[in-house]
Amino acid sequence: MQTKLTSLEQRALAQLEGKRDALFSLLQTLVRFDTQNFGNGGNEAPCAEFIRQLYEKQGLETTLYCPDSVPGVVQSPLYWPGQRTDTRPNVTGIRWGADRAERVMLAAHIDTMPAGDLSLWKYGPFEPVMEDGRLIGLGSCDDKFGIAGAFIALQTLDELGIRLRKTVVLNSYCDEEFGGGNGAVAAAMQCPCQTLVNLDGGSYEMWATALGGGCYQLRLHRQATSDDCMHVYRVLAEAMQELEQFGARRRAELHANRYYSGTVIADSAFRIGSVGCTGESHQDAQVSFVVYTDRAQQQIDAELAAIVQRLQPVMERADVITDGFIHTSRFFRYSEVNEQAEAFRTLHACAETACGHPVRVAGSCLTDLSAFVGANPSACSFNFGVLRDFSLPGGAHQPNEFVDCEEFYHFTQTLLLFLIRYCGIMEA
Repeated sequence: MQTKLTSLEQRALAQLEGKRDALFSLLQTLVRFDTQNFGNGGNEAPCAEFIRQLYEKQGLETTLYCPDSVPGVVQSPLYWPGQRTDTRPNVTGIRWGADRAERVMLAAHIDTMPAGDLSLWKYGPFEPVMEDGRLIGLGSCDDKFGIAGAFIALQTLDELGIRLRKTVVLNSYCDEEFGGGNGAVAAAMQCPCQTLVNLDGGSYEMWATALGGGCYQLRLHRQATSDDCMHVYRVLAEAMQELEQFGARRRAELHANRYYSGTVIADSAFRIGSVGCTGESHQDAQVSFVVYTDRAQQQIDAELAAIVQRLQPVMERADVITDGFIHTSRFFRYSEVNEQAEAFRTLHACAETACGHPVRVAGSCLTDLSAFVGANPSACSFNFGVLRDFSLPGGAHQPNEFVDCEEFYHFTQTLLLFLIRYCGIMEA
């Protein structure tokens, strides 16, 4: 792959260098929008309207639309109902190239997790601050850096009058958090592309898998009234022992996967979100959890159904009933990318050129890459980005979320070089 910069690439990177402040300023502007997703709806609309105007001002052919309005989305097996994606918009901006059929999409999601306990934030979650080489604010690293970086990279080419052979599609989509996915499905179906780069990647790594899994909940209910939670708790305790073994199997499987061996993602292959007795009647308990897996949904659901069967004797003794393990998100399907695909190899080389050191190829966390692949399986789809790991202070889903500014700048350099090298240049 190409390693030496051409004179045109040097000129483009010099132009981008003069736009550092504009890059960081755009991300700050995006962070100021409250786009929290609360699991059954989100507030993406005002930010989406801003992005629509941004794209239109740049001369892109722009469409603002709700996922449910795209033909075939609601009927898709990937669609997850109850997300209110009939009112939550996506935005697509197209820069037509000489080849209108060969399209490359750069996609990033608008929504964020809830801000949580505001007392844990050093600054307000919607008051972005540049400090010690970091841009701090909700959504800065998950995933508004992707929206900002893709736009500035394309704008830089426009300013230099560089025309691309392939068509470039920017997509800012809703409904990523809480395992939604309707925004990604709609993005893939509304404007089908041969290449799709999901910019919801992390650690400045190339992510070559769509990780499988999803969110589940087990609810237990004691039919007899009681003033003591102990009856339902005994069943919950048995369920937790079963789930501990279930989780150990998931971790072992991912540690055996070449993309995940020795990683924090494999360590996090089973995570409890909440557990305990609920309500005031002393009759109810529940446990919710997340599964990461490279196995099919049928295997996971069968193992969970078997756990319910093994719990039957203790449930009967305690007069407890359950509807079993319920999906509280869609199930993400595992798949792997062809690392030898031209798009993957080109972006990988561009990432190494931008930062000046080797870039690791790894497996993704639970992202919408699964939805993109499922909605458009013929496309070459993969992840790249600078999302900070969930387990780290200031990481995604954490208070004081931040993006490292230098890494964010290298990310944008990567996209700029990728558009030049992969899309090709029209000679003047």
